[in-house]
Amino acid sequence: MAMVEDKLSVDAPVESPIGVSTYRYPTGWYVVGWSSELGSGQLQKLHYFGRELVCFRGTSGAVSVMDAYCLHLGGHLGVGGHVEGDDVVCPWHGWHWGTDGANTLIPYSEKETCKQNLRIRTYPAEEWCGMIVVWFDRDGQGPCWQLPRVPELETGEYYPMHPHSRMVNRVKVHPQMIVENAADPYHIQFVHHGDRPAQVRSFELHEHYLHATVQVNYGGGKPATWLTPKGPVDGLVVYDTYGIGIGFVRFPKEILASVQITGHTPVDDEYTDYFFAMATAREEGDINDEPSERAKRWISMQQRIVKQDFFTWENMKYLDKPNFAVEEAKNYAALRRWARRFYPPDAGEGDSSADCLKSR
Repeated sequence: MAMVEDKLSVDAPVESPIGVSTYRYPTGWYVVGWSSELGSGQLQKLHYFGRELVCFRGTSGAVSVMDAYCLHLGGHLGVGGHVEGDDVVCPWHGWHWGTDGANTLIPYSEKETCKQNLRIRTYPAEEWCGMIVVWFDRDGQGPCWQLPRVPELETGEYYPMHPHSRMVNRVKVHPQMIVENAADPYHIQFVHHGDRPAQVRSFELHEHYLHATVQVNYGGGKPATWLTPKGPVDGLVVYDTYGIGIGFVRFPKEILASVQITGHTPVDDEYTDYFFAMATAREEGDINDEPSERAKRWISMQQRIVKQDFFTWENMKYLDKPNFAVEEAKNYAALRRWARRFYPPDAGEGDSSADCLKSR
């Protein structure tokens, strides 16, 4: 489906902003692993969206993700199971399951080759920017938007994103709290030790993504740092978030042109896996894959910076009706209203599908 460009208003009243849904797993694309860590014929056991899953790569090279339990007697495919061709095989009785979840073989039966009516739930999966990404929807509906292009990774002008920049942290946080950073530049001064408040320059909400620009000062209060050797620099940082699950931060060339991708994948009702990967413009003349000099130091710094948010998220109490300062109220409340579209309605609210799927 083509990207929807209709921009949503951020000017609605801010009174009684919508809280986070009681349902923990919003509809959208989510990172569940790194492509390079899943070889041909390999199988991985996963736990996301409050359920057991398996991820495997068949001999065709395609990646598949499905529920973990064999529909024969309930054996866990990821505990002792293996891959044959493009099928995953149950360790208990050897039943085969194809990439579409269908039962393809009952190896010992002389009367039925397979049960054609049996199908394990599968999840649309793609390999994107070196990551394995799946589409999750509570009711099993398919994707209603495409994953975005990342032009920085297509030209060779940036270092490869993997494996030198990536990390994943399991954090006790609702995935929406991570996304809400896009509407909260004021924490930068206090949590990330900025010299002065950051300033929002633009804030746009679209059907399935948000776009914001924030002016940030680097090196404030110091005549020179390794990052700002000629003194303090103001730079425009660009945030793009797609659904609740995938976020971009693009840093300006005045500092070091770079793109950071984060995945916010709910594990269960308490924890989220925070995936991080980053690519910077190459140092002049450097043709190697591993970032060097300022680029390497900048990536390491950003890895430390994202972790500085964790203590707040893991110890906060979520307020359905926060008391916003005047400057932050409009964007923050608008983001929460926008985010609601990715959740199925709570009990008694009507339609069973997330709002982002209703127009399909």
